[in-house]
Amino acid sequence: MRELFQDVRYGWRMLQKTPGLTAIVVTMLALGVGANSAVFSIFSATLLRPLPYDKPDELVHLNGVRNQGSFQQQPFSYPNFSDIRGHSQVFSQIGAYSGTAASVSGKDGAEQVITPVASAGFFETLGVKPALGRTFQIDDEQGKAAPVVMLTYGGWQRYFGGSPDVVGKTMVLDGVLNTVVGVLPRDFQFGPSQSGDIWQSLRVGGWKARRNAFWLNPVARLKPGMNSQQAQAGISALARQLEQQYPDDNAGIGVQLVSLEEQLVGSVRPVLQLLMATVAFVLLITCANVAGLLLARSAQRQKEISIRVALGARRARILRQLLTESILLALLGGTLGTLAAVWLVPAIVGLLPQIALSSMPALHGLHVNAGVLGFSLAVSLLTGILFGIIPALQILKPDLRQELQEAGRSSVGGVHHRFRNVLVVSEVALAVVLLVGAGLMLRSLQQVFSQDPGFDATNLLTLGLALPEKAYANGPQQQEFQRRLLKDIHALPGVKDVAAVSIVPLSGAGNTSRFDLEGRPKASGGEEYEASTPTVTANYFEVMIIPLRAGRFFSSQDTAKSTPVVIVNQALVDQVFHGQNPIGKRINFTYTSEPNLHEIVGVVGNENVDRLDARMQPIVYDTFEQSPNTFFSLAVRTRQAPETLASTVVKKVRDIDPQVAVSNVASMAQIIHDSPTMVLRAYPAYLLAGFAGTALALAVLGIYGLLAYSVVQRQRELGLRLALGAAPADLRRLVVRNGMKLTVLGAAFGIVGAFAVARLISSLLFGIKSTDTVTFTAVCLLLILATLPATYIPALRATRVDPMETLRCE
Repeated sequence: MRELFQDVRYGWRMLQKTPGLTAIVVTMLALGVGANSAVFSIFSATLLRPLPYDKPDELVHLNGVRNQGSFQQQPFSYPNFSDIRGHSQVFSQIGAYSGTAASVSGKDGAEQVITPVASAGFFETLGVKPALGRTFQIDDEQGKAAPVVMLTYGGWQRYFGGSPDVVGKTMVLDGVLNTVVGVLPRDFQFGPSQSGDIWQSLRVGGWKARRNAFWLNPVARLKPGMNSQQAQAGISALARQLEQQYPDDNAGIGVQLVSLEEQLVGSVRPVLQLLMATVAFVLLITCANVAGLLLARSAQRQKEISIRVALGARRARILRQLLTESILLALLGGTLGTLAAVWLVPAIVGLLPQIALSSMPALHGLHVNAGVLGFSLAVSLLTGILFGIIPALQILKPDLRQELQEAGRSSVGGVHHRFRNVLVVSEVALAVVLLVGAGLMLRSLQQVFSQDPGFDATNLLTLGLALPEKAYANGPQQQEFQRRLLKDIHALPGVKDVAAVSIVPLSGAGNTSRFDLEGRPKASGGEEYEASTPTVTANYFEVMIIPLRAGRFFSSQDTAKSTPVVIVNQALVDQVFHGQNPIGKRINFTYTSEPNLHEIVGVVGNENVDRLDARMQPIVYDTFEQSPNTFFSLAVRTRQAPETLASTVVKKVRDIDPQVAVSNVASMAQIIHDSPTMVLRAYPAYLLAGFAGTALALAVLGIYGLLAYSVVQRQRELGLRLALGAAPADLRRLVVRNGMKLTVLGAAFGIVGAFAVARLISSLLFGIKSTDTVTFTAVCLLLILATLPATYIPALRATRVDPMETLRCE
């Protein structure tokens, strides 16, 4: 231990003798360790930390799957969920949830908030016990008791100030009195529902007999000793029984089990793994750079070390001394990097849109914890050994006489050059891999942004509205409010036009309905189809600038007393009618037992209601005049930046009726930016580009450092060349050629590695191939442009060597 303290004190004195080098090394290491620690914090919280439930490995999520149609994964109907709950032999417990929203009345009017729905047994399945009160019971679900809700800890604080007697108090949701029966634990979180502050109890009502209304998401706990394969076989057998028993509603529908963890984080796992690998590459490049710097310093200390060995110092002792210095440097850099991570983690999380944070609650309030500190310490120690081992091993050369002779003439030998060349080539190769990965992600993002959503997204303001059901209990009242609101908003200065739609496109929300064709009903062997079913006002297509392809738009003659009509998009025509004229044909919605025929009066262009990176889905539009609703959204076409009119439009709604809940006020540009597609594409692409740019800068610094040091060490040779008649341009070419050789060699290795990495991330790409020529060419050009200054500046320095000074030394 005494020798260790001596090594540390000696190492610290050596670092103080070269403050400039020490500062550069510590800064580089802080960059590498800080980036790794920050990303590892997010990686650990999302992927490594077990779900905060009892025995999370036993929890599975049930997904309905169809073998045909556009929507092949779907939730469950209540009757199907009920049958699985009552007859499954593979689950010890099962519950279900669904995401929804409600208007909450308060002193300042109503607000629309997320209020997920949970069945009886849902929280018991997760192993979550309430902090106060009770969970939902079967009587709540069956409607045998008054409507009840549970509050999260945050909801308890927000709505009732943390009052200990909250159980039994009431809240008004959608105009209905609900009783608070329990408070969830402080650490409760559940991602897929975009968990809000209020959980409503499932109330069956009219859903009890609707086997073809799919809206529930079951979560189950496997029986002890039951593995996932056995459970899948058992539930698949039950699904086949239900299909045979109810062929009209369950034909072609199966059940797929996935772990609850996979359901929660499966979509973000590839992205986080890519980012973790990226920062690991940055750390490797940092290690190579630092190793090069220490190798240069070790060359200058070679004479000292050789003398110490010649005087009897043990090689192992000196090796430990040098490694102690390296680890001391690494710990300094790691400490600074950890402090940087404390700032970086909330900064990175803060860049995520709210919709992403809602689905990843583990990131809320994330900070650097003990696990991350341990990771940072381990990375720092490993880094110190990695970048310190090569310079330290140079002392193990057996020929001390040759080392002393070389040290007398020059402070560097050929072995040092070879090692530094290998390090620089490695840096360039790793940087190329990262640049190609970032380039592919950015090119893919560009392809997504260039997709035509089917409507004009510029100068478009959207907001959601929810009418209190008691005040607007029937269709005429709902229509009258809607007509007055649209008229008043249209009259506002700066508003060009305004329409209403049940679901804002690309907002992440949606609903679908199934239908068959008149004359080809599914009961007689016809095919059943599925489509998105937004409800719109007559002028919606004009406001959104969606073109009419055939037939007509909705008109004032389409009322509740006239023939039910719909408009379909081109994708539906292509899928269902195969190029035939659909105008005048009728479709039958199968969610009711009675015929529900609607005549097709128009065909419009494809509108992307789901995601920009998804293919166009079939859509059936109906009109509010025939299908009024208390929930709808506004699409306001403005003459100026839509954000500037947001408060004016909201005020107009409040002026008409302050009890109407307003939510999700945003421009269409903001909706696209915050959409799940952009979260999974733009966010990682920008981060990857930032890390790749850092890697390129480090690689360029490595090339510059190598050449600059080489020029210093070759002053005698360069001076002799000038004295013997070499032109300065020849020396510049010599130095530049050496640097470009290393760059080209590193780029060659990097391109090979990039092809392999590109195949691994091909599932994250959209609209381009993993071998995209534009990306690979751009990376090569960028590398050349970045390294030319790094080679040319040392080349200029080479021509400033004084030949006379060199001859005097010789």
